[in-house]
Amino acid sequence: MSISIPHDAAAPAACDRLHSALRSWLFTPATRADRFSNASECGADVLIVDLEDSVAPADKAYARDHARAWLSSGQAHARPASAVRINAPDTVAGHADLGMLIDAPRAPDFIVVPKVEAQQRIAHLDALLRDAGRLPRYGFVAMIESAAGADAADAIVRACGSIGALMFGAADYASDVAAQPDALALQIARVRLAAACARGRIAAIDAPCFALRDAAALDTELAFAVRNGLRGKAAIHPAHVAPINAAFAPSPQRIAWARRVIGAASQGAAVVDGRMVDEAVAREARDVLAAAR
Repeated sequence: MSISIPHDAAAPAACDRLHSALRSWLFTPATRADRFSNASECGADVLIVDLEDSVAPADKAYARDHARAWLSSGQAHARPASAVRINAPDTVAGHADLGMLIDAPRAPDFIVVPKVEAQQRIAHLDALLRDAGRLPRYGFVAMIESAAGADAADAIVRACGSIGALMFGAADYASDVAAQPDALALQIARVRLAAACARGRIAAIDAPCFALRDAAALDTELAFAVRNGLRGKAAIHPAHVAPINAAFAPSPQRIAWARRVIGAASQGAAVVDGRMVDEAVAREARDVLAAAR
């Protein structure tokens, strides 16, 4: 299944139907430019070139150079969608990352911001990059990696018009709340994040599955995410991309239902499969069809 990114979309405003089509977000270390093409080859919807956790402190400058070269190339502005995860903006490395993004000839589609705990962090970045003419095309992805971040999720969503998604950072969240990786606390956090994103009409993206060779673990995480309103999932290995895409793709029956709803909605008040078609149902149907593209 291919995605279609609308080039006439108002950047960087969040776009429900765009984000419905962005299911798989593949992290790749910025030090491994040889792997950047893997995202396209494995079918990832978004390639995240990572300057943060996957890059050792001694390699930050080297990684930054690779990211800048990538942004300067045509590869970053084709398919899949492009993203850069920066270091925390209040660190020396984060300041350098922002300088690189400002100096780069073009901005990525998304900028992934780690460890966001307050709306001011995103609002500050929005102002800084807006003044420099380097706002990400489709917005910031704020990572929620702590209890404080989860508590502030609604405010973060409302920080500015350029929030594109929230992404759950499960490992750091578990450490922050002293929970095991499979604890109920993390599932509750996922549900809270999905609810905040639903209220703000942006996408909630789940954390990657760290069990790289455990297909059952990935399937369990995907089933929970799909059932509870998350719209996509990060990956740290290309082998996880196809299962993620399949999990978030609507079934043929769901697509047929959505088409009936859209057809009925165009005729005014209607009932489809025993369900009254109002704007909320029509919006759900539009999201289903967007995810099916």
